[in-house]
Amino acid sequence: MSSSPVMSPVNIVITDEPLLMMEACDKIIAQARTQGMNERKVVEASEGKFNWSELSAESGSLSLFAEIVLTDIRFTKAPLKEAQTALVDLVNNANEENRYLIRLPKLDKRQKATKWYKAISANAKVQELWPPKAHEFINWLHQRALTAKLQILPKAIERLAEQTEGNLLAARQCLDKLKLLYPQQAIDIEQVESISSDNARYSVFLCLDEALAGHGKRAVKMLHKFQQENIPPISILVNLTREIQTCHSVAIAGLQGVSPTQALAKSFLWESKKQLLVGAVKRLPPSVWQKLVIRCAFLDRMVKGQEAGDIWLEIELCLWMLAGTRIWGRKVSS
Repeated sequence: MSSSPVMSPVNIVITDEPLLMMEACDKIIAQARTQGMNERKVVEASEGKFNWSELSAESGSLSLFAEIVLTDIRFTKAPLKEAQTALVDLVNNANEENRYLIRLPKLDKRQKATKWYKAISANAKVQELWPPKAHEFINWLHQRALTAKLQILPKAIERLAEQTEGNLLAARQCLDKLKLLYPQQAIDIEQVESISSDNARYSVFLCLDEALAGHGKRAVKMLHKFQQENIPPISILVNLTREIQTCHSVAIAGLQGVSPTQALAKSFLWESKKQLLVGAVKRLPPSVWQKLVIRCAFLDRMVKGQEAGDIWLEIELCLWMLAGTRIWGRKVSS
């Protein structure tokens, strides 16, 4: 067992930035493992559906063995009253064997002044993480490149900043790809440009991830760029359809009492991707996902020339919907 400092029984991470949330929580989980964590429970806290009393009962039960259990509780929006009360009870029972990682979205001053938040944060290690501001982004990229032992020329860093435009997850993926393709060599503008220009499918994945994360404006901006670069819309539609079908399946499973986490448990997806899908499913009711599935079938015929309409406009409307913007009702092709 590692001799690293004992972590706090309660860790709270607050941010709206997926990459910062993922990296901070991964470090906490890794630290718990080095200290002998035997089990990690993942709780996708869905208001009105999750059984908080059952979780409280499980956490309150004593084990005959000194087992370290980390309960990873994830919120996509600020907890409502039932969850607030449950969190206070759970945190009061936290100890070295019964630990909690609580993931919260950005909270305003009023929310952080409430009794429930003060109660859970009083003896917790709290990390409130903010993405770099626009003028700090290039330096953030530079520091990440240094950490990854990448030799990127200043102009190339500037171009990478332009391409990713403050999208931290996309920036990290680009740096990872550069490290894989150009190890131990100076990286110039041409090499930075090559990782996006020679792989349109890679960029499409980023676009859809933005929509799943609720960043409709970013996703649509990327879509417009694809159109300008004459990327075949079929390459976008195929992947869009897959994401929508996955969300629809998870939403239908929810009607049968299966949590999103359980529905995605056997899928070969990164944990960060699962979180994006869970967040998207929670934004829209199953009936809307059903409509989107039907719409994708219509768009498949459209892109093949079997139906009339503006395929780029139709894909844009789907991205807005995927991001949680209720645009149905506007005039679209039929």
